[in-house]
Parts: sequence; structure tokens; C-alpha cells
Amino acid sequence: MRLSTRGLRRSRAVADPELPSNEGYCPICESDVVFTEMQSWLRDHYLCNRCKSIPRNRALVNALNAFRPDWKSLSMHESSPGGPLSEYLGRCNENYSASHYFPDIPRGQYKDGIRSEDLSRLTFADEAFDLVVTSDVFEHVMEPESAFSEIARVLKPGGMHVFTMPYYGEMARSRQRAHVVDTEIVFLEEPVYHGNPLSEEGSLVTYDWGRDFPFLVWQFSSLVTTTFVVRDRRLGLDGEFLEVFISEKHAA
Repeated sequence: MRLSTRGLRRSRAVADPELPSNEGYCPICESDVVFTEMQSWLRDHYLCNRCKSIPRNRALVNALNAFRPDWKSLSMHESSPGGPLSEYLGRCNENYSASHYFPDIPRGQYKDGIRSEDLSRLTFADEAFDLVVTSDVFEHVMEPESAFSEIARVLKPGGMHVFTMPYYGEMARSRQRAHVVDTEIVFLEEPVYHGNPLSEEGSLVTYDWGRDFPFLVWQFSSLVTTTFVVRDRRLGLDGEFLEVFISEKHAA
């Protein structure tokens, strides 16, 4: 879905002639831009020349526009914010709030202006939000059954959890890679870590999610999950793991 660019500023940047690129419309910039392939792994390196967003950022905003076009006026909470996506959500939605998991800060308190929350044990009241957003978080959660249940609890009836994560459609069953026993991490597979802006140690991957994922979300939370995938270079949507998941709480 291409939004109107009438009245919006247009980018003056041009493509680097040494790198593959294409013109298009960035859902985050809300303007015409150039998308450039900085490296072959497009998921992290197919950049908007203006806001530096990556495909999963743009895919999530594209999903919000498609499923909740009124999202800018709704109550929204994002867990583990960072980068162009979070800057855009916070700028466009006056009801936006955000939290990080800070192990050393009690839940519900603040560090550097950011609220400390554990997705598996949220301190928010029931039915607090219309939308909860997470971007590449659920491959790192130790207790996803509790986290999905908690998100369902804090969503209003008709509310949605909109999120991205690596999804392995070739796998019939999801695979747990690690869990905690008596405060100690037990590795079920060889450890894999992803980058973490809050820790030099990175974030441990705890799950590889497969085709049974929507059923598991239902089992954990009674949320109904839709998988939304758009590949469109005009919107800078290409690369690996482009799926956006929309888990909806039934209206009362």
C-alpha cells in the first residue's frame, strides 16, 4: 500500500553509484527516498538513505497502517525500543510509552527516563493499551508463555500486539534453545547471541519459532495471530524474515 506523498518533504539524497539501490517511498519518513543495499544481508543492511531504517522497521509500520490505520491516536506501548522505528512511533503517537528490561532496576521504576519492565511480569493495569509493539524481542524471551499472557492482559478488547521476530517457516515445530533452572541458564542448543544496544554481551536467542507459532500464542494467551508479509521494493520491503505478526484480543 503506497501512501500519498502530497505535501511531504522529498529527500534530496542520491544513490551511491557503487551500491545497488532503488527509489521508493519510506513508510517511516513518509516521503520519497532512496533505498540502498549496504550489504547482501538485506534484513539489516537495506537502508533508507534518509532515516536509516531497515526492512523490518518499515514492515512493522506498513502493518500498522494496514491493520490499524488509526494507530497514531491510540494508546501504544513498545517494549525494548530503539532506532528509527521507535523514534517515529514516539514522534507520531502522543500516547506512546516505552520500557526496557533493566535487571538492576525494580519493575515500574525508571532509568534514564525509560521505564523498567519485564515482559513476563508487567506492572501495568489490565486493559491499559490499544497496541503493544515489540521488534525482534520474542526470540530472546525466556518465558514466552508468561510474556504473551501478560501482553494479552494489558491489551484492551480489540487491541493488538504487532511485532517482528525471526520466523522459520520450514520448521513445523518451534525449537527452544535455552531455559532457566534455579536461576541458571541451561543451554539446549549451542548458544547464539544477537546484538544488544544495552549490553556488550549481546542477547541470547532462546527460541527458533516455526510454523506452530500462531497456535502457541493462542495456547499461551488466547490471542489470534495473523502473519503479514509484503515484499515491495517501492516501500523498501525486501530481505530475510519480513514477517510481521498481529496478535489480536477479541472484543468483549
